[in-house]
Amino acid sequence: MFSRILVAIEMSKAGRHVFETALALAKATGANLKILHVLCPDEEGCPDTSGLLGTYYYPGTDDEATEHGQIGWEQYSQKCLERLRSLVQIATTEGVQAEFAQPSGKPSQTICEEARNWEADLIVIGQRGLSGWEKALLGSVSSYVIQNAPCSVLADQSPIRARSVPAKV
Repeated sequence: MFSRILVAIEMSKAGRHVFETALALAKATGANLKILHVLCPDEEGCPDTSGLLGTYYYPGTDDEATEHGQIGWEQYSQKCLERLRSLVQIATTEGVQAEFAQPSGKPSQTICEEARNWEADLIVIGQRGLSGWEKALLGSVSSYVIQNAPCSVLADQSPIRARSVPAKV
């Protein structure tokens, strides 16, 4: 059924849930797993990198602020890489051949590009459940991926997000 599953994760509890869903599918189908985290300054928990942008537009701005921003970005990147390595180890322990990648870029486009280049059969991605104005203003990575992916997509609604949304009466 599937031989190559790309799982796109965030560094959050919801990201862990998406990984577990993809791992269960990989185990059930004997598929290889590629765990993808796209480094993006918009991700929750990412350090403030606005100081780095200022140096691009205004050379000669505060070097100390720039250095602090670069150190924060590098520490965040390394923390994410450690998490990716631990997820690969979990998959390997479960008998699933796994690898990881952590490119920088716009998540929606990068996920589709990685899936195309790796020749994925399936993308597993989290879905926050945004609607209305929230979705229009913030955009939706999962919506973009569903519409532009080179393969099938499983958009996994996080039970963590679902519990925080009030029920409609």
